[in-house]
Amino acid sequence: MSAGGAAALQLPSQFGRYTLLERLAVGGMAEVFRAKISSSHGFEKVLVIKRILPHLAADATFVSMFIDEAKLTAQLTHPKIVQILDFGDVLGQYFIALELVEGTDALGLLRTCAQKRLHVPRHLALYIANEVLEALDYAHNARDMEGKPMHIVHRDISPSNIFLSRRGDVKLGDFGIAHAQRRESKTQAGTLKGKYGYMSPEQVVGQPVDGRSDLFAVGVVLAELLMGRRLFTAPNDLDVLLMVRDARIDRLGKYARDLPPGLDRLLRRALRKDPRERYQTAAAFRDAIGDYLYETGQRVGPPDLRAFVEDLFDETPVALERLQKQARTLASAAAAGPASPVVVAAELAGGDQTNADPSMPANDDGPTGEMPPEIAPLLAAEARLAAEPPVEPPTSHVALTSVDELGGGWPEDEQKESSSVRGFTPISRPQRVPVLPVSGASGGKEVGRFVSGAPKRPPDSAGDVSVITPMRLFCDLAVAGETGLLKFELAGTVKEIFLVSGAPESVNSSLPSERFGEYLVAKGVLGQGDLDLTLSMLPHYNGKLGDTLVALGLLRPLDVFRLLSQQVRDRVIEVFGWTEGTFSFYRGVTNAKDSFPLGLDTFEILGAGVVSLPAELLEQKFGPLLDYTPIATKRARVQPEAFRIGPTPREVSELLDGQRTLRVWLDHFSEPEERLTFLRSLYLLVETDLALLD
Repeated sequence: MSAGGAAALQLPSQFGRYTLLERLAVGGMAEVFRAKISSSHGFEKVLVIKRILPHLAADATFVSMFIDEAKLTAQLTHPKIVQILDFGDVLGQYFIALELVEGTDALGLLRTCAQKRLHVPRHLALYIANEVLEALDYAHNARDMEGKPMHIVHRDISPSNIFLSRRGDVKLGDFGIAHAQRRESKTQAGTLKGKYGYMSPEQVVGQPVDGRSDLFAVGVVLAELLMGRRLFTAPNDLDVLLMVRDARIDRLGKYARDLPPGLDRLLRRALRKDPRERYQTAAAFRDAIGDYLYETGQRVGPPDLRAFVEDLFDETPVALERLQKQARTLASAAAAGPASPVVVAAELAGGDQTNADPSMPANDDGPTGEMPPEIAPLLAAEARLAAEPPVEPPTSHVALTSVDELGGGWPEDEQKESSSVRGFTPISRPQRVPVLPVSGASGGKEVGRFVSGAPKRPPDSAGDVSVITPMRLFCDLAVAGETGLLKFELAGTVKEIFLVSGAPESVNSSLPSERFGEYLVAKGVLGQGDLDLTLSMLPHYNGKLGDTLVALGLLRPLDVFRLLSQQVRDRVIEVFGWTEGTFSFYRGVTNAKDSFPLGLDTFEILGAGVVSLPAELLEQKFGPLLDYTPIATKRARVQPEAFRIGPTPREVSELLDGQRTLRVWLDHFSEPEERLTFLRSLYLLVETDLALLD
């Protein structure tokens, strides 16, 4: 909706059976209103109306996604999830009616704390995370009306979607981009879902996600509540994406260095890059928080959060003094030693001993009435954090420092995250895409002739592809962690793959059709006219195709990152099908053109590569070897699971006992698909030295 359209809207106004009272947010796709519904005998209910903007009503794809959101959220009935109350359309304009959470959201909480130079008390940060995990535990295990698991992944956990009511309740909202396994409007792998700083590493690289992706995002939110700062922040979105992809949490050590060891371990486990190393379920993460609170003698609930939030948003000097006094109370209690941790936590939240369980004595820490020795250092650390303001780094490098770093508080960056304040579903404002330093896709490669990156010296190793396959080469170089240039030549075609620590980072090709721009056209991402326009504008952006695409608004930074990664991956996989040609390897040679780390996994590429091999090629490879006996080598240089193509390679490896010939094995599989799966797995095992033919 244009600014003019926004100004023309007169409120209150009637929208079907609802009265729109106040516009709370407007973005490029939808607008959100505080509204009410009235009935007979003076009945009224205040709620939220989220409706599609008029110009999108004709967009069938967006309408379908909006309907999916309504249908999905309507099936989630839980006290810690914002409830959907109604869905429909008024004169073709679709809307969702949602429960109004009177209060604030976690983003508003963080920003207000930053403005008042206060920290969110740790036990309240843990309480908020605990409640979100309760909601996720329900959503991840939800079943549809037929009793079938829905396999929901929220995909957009962030402070602005965590609502804190005036009663002290915590509710998770905005399932607008949530993904269910059988959802009608499927989420495309390359589409941005979720805010950059709250995505999981697997989301960034476009891998399939499950509930563990949400748990990573909860870990990010918990870290930010504890630090009072963003966990992932950088001058541009691409750098943020790289930080998330690599799970670089250096800021946690910098701004939360006083975290008690138990809490630090709890948080870092949630923030592991590999989903297998995180908590495997929301319930497990929630229980870990509960165990920590119990072990440290802390008890917290809605009254504690309500008391803190009421004082935080109270602008009177008395309220601020009360908050400051709470911090001093904790500091004094920790220094004094013998005091009940429960009472201390209650006092920090704005209460007194009456907030504790009345059935418990005021000082009941054990038979002696003294504080357990392991509790004192935890409270002392809490006291230091509560008593001191957020750390402010030096501000001498203003031009290079983010808003987050300069102010020592939460960045007022409405383009990246919009705070609801009153507890509605926020809609991001449209933004002009900035020119970002997206490297790795240079214009010179697009419009100039192919220039080899190989040095003018003999290669460190060379050979024939018919003797040493590309797949074996890649595995050997990956296991050795080699950095260098791997060059393939066949009938005038040259492909050069630059490796860094055994992983492919960029590919040069003499084939014009394999250049990045042509790749985007072939994938249907760009039209030929868009590519021609981009190429004509290259000189204005230092000859970098990626920068130009982003600046023209044709692609987002995440799109460039993912598509360039996919192109490199595809080009490598294509080489695996070569049965003729030569190779040469130049150790230590790197790409002279600008590039950024793609983070590709060589062993995953090997797995994807063997799945792409046609049956004819495998039959040709193994035809002369039918009377040989396959046997597993039991070498441990790489585990079969590293190829990420399921359990089959491991299962085939365990079957190869050296007792049967390949001919007998193939006769064993009557179905062509089973035979092909066996041959692919065997080929992968042989080429990676996990099996041999004797």
